[in-house]
Amino acid sequence: MVKKQIQKHLSLGLAIISLAGCGHSGDYSYSLLSDGQSFSQSTAVTNTKVDILWVVDNSSSMTPLQQNLVNNFNSFISNFQAKGYDFRIAVTTADAYRAGAFFNNDPSLSRWRDGVDPNHTGVFVIDPTTPNLTQTFVTNASQGQGGSGDERVFSSFKEALNNPQNANFVRADSFFSVIILSDEDDFSDSTRPEGSWLQSGGIPDHDYNDPNLESVDSYISFLDSFTQSTASSRRYSVSAITVLDSACQQSHAQQAPSTIIGQRYMDMVNKTSGVLGSIYDSSYATALNNIQQKIIELSTQFYLGRIPVVSSIVVVVNGQTVSQDSSNGWTYNSTNNSIVFHGSAVPPQNASISVNFDPASVKN
Repeated sequence: MVKKQIQKHLSLGLAIISLAGCGHSGDYSYSLLSDGQSFSQSTAVTNTKVDILWVVDNSSSMTPLQQNLVNNFNSFISNFQAKGYDFRIAVTTADAYRAGAFFNNDPSLSRWRDGVDPNHTGVFVIDPTTPNLTQTFVTNASQGQGGSGDERVFSSFKEALNNPQNANFVRADSFFSVIILSDEDDFSDSTRPEGSWLQSGGIPDHDYNDPNLESVDSYISFLDSFTQSTASSRRYSVSAITVLDSACQQSHAQQAPSTIIGQRYMDMVNKTSGVLGSIYDSSYATALNNIQQKIIELSTQFYLGRIPVVSSIVVVVNGQTVSQDSSNGWTYNSTNNSIVFHGSAVPPQNASISVNFDPASVKN
């Protein structure tokens, strides 16, 4: 009888946060008030922080692609600036893996990059206070094409993230984004000597059948652990601007005969809710805009403490009700049990948000 009475009177759930960031930190409290017909969830999220790592392929033929990136950087950064985000940006390269003990055992090779000789900014981490921010990024990301042609992007960002010289770049309460620019797929293999693809009789690069090729899932597991994420609540994404199809491959092959479709990049991006862009586009403006929008959507999603009756959800931002709309409103992500904001509905820094809903059951 008591159970039936509770089920009968259980109705509206309330979740209120003062939002300035991603995630679901804070304490949840629930109450079933006798005859009060209310369920209450409350939490506090203290900040909106976004840490962004660019992994730039610096092998032969990449200079024009790097130029396309930096020429369109404003399409990426402007929205973070307009919304007052606390962002940090660093750059590493596709051959940072060479810093590892199996290769050169030299941590300086995976230190965040601040340009290449003779142009250096002295700024290894860009943030909103960085003077001449855009030009600083242009110099940092213009890594030229003098790096290794043995691209191992995944092991490179892992090596860089584990480098003590780069410590504390990814903050405990931030959303982390990895963005890859490369015209050849990743072939991370910690047992294959550096540049072995150039050596007669060496272990071949570009070999998807290499038994020691490290799986995409192994690097997702690394990022899960590094960011203290779970599959249902990831506080990071991976995006890539790369070779997406045979038409792009054939066109780019005139400049880079060894160009390979980014199969592993696409797998990584799809599994981490990132965004794909084509290196063949004449301008990267659209891809960069899509990437920044996705980062903002993922970083501001609001995780619910209970599974809701979706039709009962009411979302209010700064006192205004927001419509359920995948373009300029909110949607419910059943996998993460979260509210995701889109387009113009993405909350600004320090917005006040309330989410009201009927729980699907007393216990879920």
